[in-house]
Amino acid sequence: MNILWTSLSLTILSGTVHAEQIKTRFEGVYNLKIDHEHNGALFNEVATDYVFQGFNSHFIATSNNKIVSGSTSDNGVSIQFEISKLNTGQNQYFSGHKTSNGGYQGSWHSDDGSSGDWGLVNYKQQVFTTCKQILDSGASIGDGVYELVDDNNDPMSAYCDMTSNGGGWTLVGSYPNTAPGGIKRISEYGQIPETNPSGPTQLWMYPGTLAKFSDAKEQIACNVGELCDTGKQVFADNLTAHELELVRYSWGYLDRGEYMPKLVDVPSCRTDYNDATTLRTGCVNPAYLEWNDTVYRSTYQIGWQIDLYGTTHCWVARGEYKSGGLGSTRCATNAEPNGTTFALLWMR
Repeated sequence: MNILWTSLSLTILSGTVHAEQIKTRFEGVYNLKIDHEHNGALFNEVATDYVFQGFNSHFIATSNNKIVSGSTSDNGVSIQFEISKLNTGQNQYFSGHKTSNGGYQGSWHSDDGSSGDWGLVNYKQQVFTTCKQILDSGASIGDGVYELVDDNNDPMSAYCDMTSNGGGWTLVGSYPNTAPGGIKRISEYGQIPETNPSGPTQLWMYPGTLAKFSDAKEQIACNVGELCDTGKQVFADNLTAHELELVRYSWGYLDRGEYMPKLVDVPSCRTDYNDATTLRTGCVNPAYLEWNDTVYRSTYQIGWQIDLYGTTHCWVARGEYKSGGLGSTRCATNAEPNGTTFALLWMR
């Protein structure tokens, strides 16, 4: 009998040790983003940071009258957790799966009938410098604001277009409808990143190195309150860091003239993302390439593209010619900016 109890005890102890060995810690600072529309992609999401403690078998976290409690599967592939709001008594229930780079995503529902999508990211596990890196890693949870790091490894919020024209586009420049048209140098742009592509308020240009990018997209004459998919767009891919710098310099009229004194010095572009036959030398109306210095005045244009959509006055802003005109041009012949349109610059 003693031998039998000893054998059973060893078996039980062995099983306990084995169970403890498969536990893994689930801890660190995580960023939870949730929205209120259950469609598989985050939009207008709200972000909250939580400090998680515990193991995969049971972890907890607290933040602003909220208690989080949950667990993952033994292999960490699936996750479920609950958030209880102490001030209202509301409970939210989350379930999802692990992404390829260590984050989690899924859907949630609440006992009040609301639901939506969510994404959970561990700051230490996720370090990206571009939206394309996020897309390639499998961590994308749709269009929206993501946390990147800048050239100094400091966190930076950036808007990522993860769905159009192949996805992975980082918003690197914005010309809001309230900005005057006479921006001389890109050094005049602000340092606060724009994160609203349908109604930008920041005159902003990303100041860091562009070597991490290779593609560019410019959108002009965008209507306030709408995404700019129907605006005047141009594209280029496989650009060198120098060519990308020239695209960025084009957003200041003195920089444009200094670095690209001739129209042919401007990097070429396409008006159709999928059609190579729409390539335009100098990203300009082909008829203008014959202009001499008495006709072409670089100080009258801000932006990469010039008059590629059948009208005149179709570029980012009017520069020195109409320095007080607000916002982007309207891409209508002889129609000056009137504060109703904006422009965006993206890179990938």
